[in-house]
Amino acid sequence: MRELLLIFNIKAHSFLKTVFEFKLQTIVKNISSLLIFGGFAVGVFFLSRVATVYLLQQANIGQFLFHRFLSMLLYVFFITVNIGNMIVSYSTLYKSQEVNFLMAMPVSHQKIFLIKFVDNFFYSSSTLSIVGFAVLLGYGSFFNFPWHYYFFIMFFVLLPFMLIAGATAVVILMSLIKVASRIGVRWLLAIIISVYLSAIFLYFRMTNPVQLVSEVMKHYPDINQYFGYLDPPFVRYLPNHWVTEFFYWLINGDPARAISYFFILFFTMVASLLLAWLMARRFYYSSWVAATDARTLDGTRGSPIRLKFTEFGTPTFLRPQTEVLLKRDFLLFFREPSQWLHLMLMVILLLVFLISMSTMELKLTQPFLQTVSFMVVFLFNGFLIASITLRFVFPSVSLESDSFWCVRASPLSLKKLYWHKVLVSFALVFVVAETLSILSVFMLRNDALLVTVSAACMGCVTLSMTGLNIGAGTYFAAYKEKNPIRIASSQGASLTFLASMVYLAVVVSALVVPLNKYFESLIIRGVTYSSWSFVPMLFIGMVSLFLFSVSTRIGLKSIKRDF
Repeated sequence: MRELLLIFNIKAHSFLKTVFEFKLQTIVKNISSLLIFGGFAVGVFFLSRVATVYLLQQANIGQFLFHRFLSMLLYVFFITVNIGNMIVSYSTLYKSQEVNFLMAMPVSHQKIFLIKFVDNFFYSSSTLSIVGFAVLLGYGSFFNFPWHYYFFIMFFVLLPFMLIAGATAVVILMSLIKVASRIGVRWLLAIIISVYLSAIFLYFRMTNPVQLVSEVMKHYPDINQYFGYLDPPFVRYLPNHWVTEFFYWLINGDPARAISYFFILFFTMVASLLLAWLMARRFYYSSWVAATDARTLDGTRGSPIRLKFTEFGTPTFLRPQTEVLLKRDFLLFFREPSQWLHLMLMVILLLVFLISMSTMELKLTQPFLQTVSFMVVFLFNGFLIASITLRFVFPSVSLESDSFWCVRASPLSLKKLYWHKVLVSFALVFVVAETLSILSVFMLRNDALLVTVSAACMGCVTLSMTGLNIGAGTYFAAYKEKNPIRIASSQGASLTFLASMVYLAVVVSALVVPLNKYFESLIIRGVTYSSWSFVPMLFIGMVSLFLFSVSTRIGLKSIKRDF
């Protein structure tokens, strides 16, 4: 116990010293982080409040359907927390230098597991906790919850719900990490992703929201009754169902039934944490040894798949320095499971978004609503590109890590290295951005001019986002940090993301008025013209070039300083 208190005390002092360090750079980063997360929470609160008002008062779907939709949302939330904890757990429990250091100290592996589990849970779930609390505030404000309800629900309902997801993720990871020594971590994580996607698909297939709405609406206007017999039997064993049942009976004045679901949730949390602790006592050390064994990364069955074009002895048409940099970056990326796993998750998110766009039927006759729908899609595309560049482009310089001295000692210009990172990042992100932009806008509205405008503007967004994240990532470089997820979640990354959101707001502001006039001309008068796009596109191009130029200048200056 003394070791635990000592380590937690050191971590707390280190955190407070970092947060309350009285330096201009630290103060700016702290204020920026507060603005980002505070503004995001406020936006989620209003979205939750508006959605609740609309569904219950305007759409009038009834409390049972509303809470079943909430249950579906919580299921996705649970899976997100679970996957997030699993991804970060692999880095914090098995690949962290701190774990390697503590394993050499007179500290039991059970205590090391507890330290890293707490660290991992609050690190990977803090943002989602803010989202959950903001949604709770929006929901509770509609039903006029007293203040102590929020405290109880946040710490005794939502926190246990998230702890179940986090503890389950760690148990699954420890159970499967030894299997990786046979099939390899990459194949293992690919299988896990497939299982999770299948779980989401089967859940929505069996709950069938469309059929549920149809069955409930047969009883209209008596739609506030409890239609629990419509629930598939398996959902009664899911934590998201317990949370929504607690909410449902709480607002319907039956606290006894609400408390029963609270106790189910609470004791499941206790059982999950106890299971994780028992698994750690039995398997954590052996699984850590297996994870640090080089055979775990490649598997023991046969030789790993080798791509000939990645071998350094294979001649190519590229210059030697360019060839080495490209092959090195490729191998470093795909040798780190958390990197390509996050890439796969991003691709899945893009596919889900495009599939949802293909099923939309927007039969809107009002120009303003057409403008809003287009801008929402464009803004979501920009948000995804900002997220991709922040996650993969921002850490690129920091991931040079301690071995950066090898690059600096080589006959390679640092300016060339910087431009290599810019051009490669821009090319890859540009392909994703243009594909996403063209397909999403085309699915929304078959209009060649809108597709062209969206593609051109998204090209400018890609250029500015790439330059901004490379430049800021170089300025805020953390060469001691080995985990790219932590680099992309640092205060410097938060400040960069804030600048990205401000830039996207400027882009949207430049488009909204001319676009609304275009839809007015098209829908009301049936006349189309292309001249409306020249001025906003010129403005967006100039702003993007300015941001790219400033970021590049800062990045080129920062990459030459001592590290």
